[in-house]
This record gives sequence, C-alpha cells and structure tokens, in this order.
Amino acid sequence: MAQQAATLIAAVATVLALTAAGAAHAYDPNIPRTPWSQLSPQEQRILGPVAQDWDRMPGFQQERLRASARRYPSLKPIQRERFENRVRDWSAMTPEQRRAARETFQGFHRLPPDKQHELRERWLRERSGNSGRGRPPGR
Repeated sequence: MAQQAATLIAAVATVLALTAAGAAHAYDPNIPRTPWSQLSPQEQRILGPVAQDWDRMPGFQQERLRASARRYPSLKPIQRERFENRVRDWSAMTPEQRRAARETFQGFHRLPPDKQHELRERWLRERSGNSGRGRPPGR
C-alpha cells in the first residue's frame, strides 16, 4: 500500500516535470510528431530514457519534452538531477501506472486550493517520517 502510494506520488511529480513546458504545447492533436532521428544529439541525450516510446507519443507530448530538454542546460544541478530521475522513472512505468498517475494528477488539480494545500502538508509530514524521495502532488 505504501509502495503503491509512493509510486503514484512519484508519477505525479514526473507528470508535472514532463508537462512543465506549459500551455504553449497544450493538448493539440494537430501538432505533428517529430521522429527521434530528427532530434538534436543533445535532445537525444537528455530524453534518452523515453527513446523507445518516442515515436508512439503524440506530437504535443513530444513538443513538451523537447521544450523541457531545451531548458535543461539552464537548470541548476539539483533541478537537472530531478528532471533526469523523473524522466527515468516515467519511462520505467507501465502504461497502467502512467494512466493512474495522470488520473491522480488531474484529480489533485480539480480540488480546491485549500484541499491541495492540506494534501501537500500531509504528504510532507508522512515523507519526513521516512527516507523516501519524491515531491508532493502538484509541486
């Protein structure tokens, strides 16, 4: 149970990292896909963990990831490490785990801000009681 919750929380954090490019590349089925071979060597290195899934991703998702990869060089070392961990964790998840993470993320953001804050605080309290890593939902 605790491992499942930790996985979902990590997944939510991963979703946040992967969608950090913002509204510029919101869900738009008309954004064309970019073949992996057309990515720059730097983008391929940064996004390597998702290489095997790349050509099946919708164009809008590819563009979000490319935007994150473009920002990567300007990140602080701790931010780079977090990004790398999240991309690696996301790529290791099963389709079912990814679906559950998306649902958790969407459900969290449908909550009123005070409830989101309460859940973050509870997560932080529980996290401080163990050495688990990750981030609170919605952060």
